[in-house]
Amino acid sequence: MKTVASIFSVLILAAFTLASPPRVLEELTGKVIGVTDGDTIAVLVNREPVKVRLEGIDAPESKQSFGTRSKQALSKMVFGKNVVVKKTGEDRYGRTLGVIMVGSVDINAKMIEDGWAWHYKNYNDEERLAKLEDEAREAKRGLWADPNPLAPWEYRTRQRTSNDPPATMFWLNSSSNTRHNQNCEYFKNTKRGRVCAPNDGKPCGICGG
Repeated sequence: MKTVASIFSVLILAAFTLASPPRVLEELTGKVIGVTDGDTIAVLVNREPVKVRLEGIDAPESKQSFGTRSKQALSKMVFGKNVVVKKTGEDRYGRTLGVIMVGSVDINAKMIEDGWAWHYKNYNDEERLAKLEDEAREAKRGLWADPNPLAPWEYRTRQRTSNDPPATMFWLNSSSNTRHNQNCEYFKNTKRGRVCAPNDGKPCGICGG
């Protein structure tokens, strides 16, 4: 039976593991030839452009407040410079995930420290990055000067929702068992009826149900 001390040691080890930086798979070296926004750059590696998404951070989108300034801050630190990309994996879009180093400077951490990006906690558990965000927020550096900054992942969710086409509603005439869609003149305009599913009843000969 495990002792209390051994269980405590396991819990401490697990917490430390979660707070540790992601494992580096390989190191790439090259020159930064493009900056898309505050968390994505293009690096020329062996004469081939590689799109790199900065590990552990999420910067404001281009159309958000501070989006342009975040991009400018990253550009100032990396554009035209030789960097080391500590590759940690790939994202779902096929981009290289990595930590960008300019000399001894960790650019990912610097973006958070200066208040130009969030710590992307959904995909990264590093305690040091969380602490840097807390310090930047407290000091109101960069985007934290905004009293109510909107996290970019929330902004993207709102954009997707607002762009989704509205769901079509249907009305079933209970007397004739005929289904009408919301653009039909008979939608919610029969003596007897109810809102129904898109396959209830038979389709209206005018609107197609």
